[in-house]
Amino acid sequence: LEYARGILDSSHHPLLLVNDILDLATIESGHIVLEREPFDLHATFVTVLSLTRDQARRQDLTIEFECPADVGWLDADERRIKQVLFNLMSNAMKFTSPGGTIGLGAARGPNEIVLWVSDTGVGIPLKERERVFQRFYKTRAGTHHAGAGLGLSLVRSFIELHGGSVELRSEPGEGTTIRCYLPLTPKPEAQPGTSAEIPAEAATESAATQPVPGLLS
Repeated sequence: LEYARGILDSSHHPLLLVNDILDLATIESGHIVLEREPFDLHATFVTVLSLTRDQARRQDLTIEFECPADVGWLDADERRIKQVLFNLMSNAMKFTSPGGTIGLGAARGPNEIVLWVSDTGVGIPLKERERVFQRFYKTRAGTHHAGAGLGLSLVRSFIELHGGSVELRSEPGEGTTIRCYLPLTPKPEAQPGTSAEIPAEAATESAATQPVPGLLS
């Protein structure tokens, strides 16, 4: 059973990598289509929490869940939003030492919903914060971690396709928080990397903090 589990774990990583590359190619070709429909955001968060809790436990990490039951519904591609959350959770757990804390939460505002994942990990140096969303880029602090450096790039791409934006805040040694802002009123799908309209509240905060497009911290 132990060998079988090892084989399964070993095959799981290349499968994820292939899927990420396929998603990236589809986005770059402009052929990706979002399958929008209203879904219960709290139920989606509970699913993500359930599927990441065991990994956090194995790494001796605590997850702080901050998604209220009445956060409501979101008109978006649920599968892609789950992918965003899984990528953010996976990234946070990679760079957080045992005994640390991962935050997973959402909040509804007048014009937008904010999703976030935070950690008490190693943090990101200032000179690297502009690059962590580039395709195939890996921070120096994470060179010993497996991965192709596509997770955060896909996060930004999927959020921008929904007409939203990503903001990153981080301090070396103090952790990282990534927030994803999603408009409540669906907007025409935009190609990642193009300028997208940001709700006034998010734009004001982003301007003040000079966020990296498409991330949350």
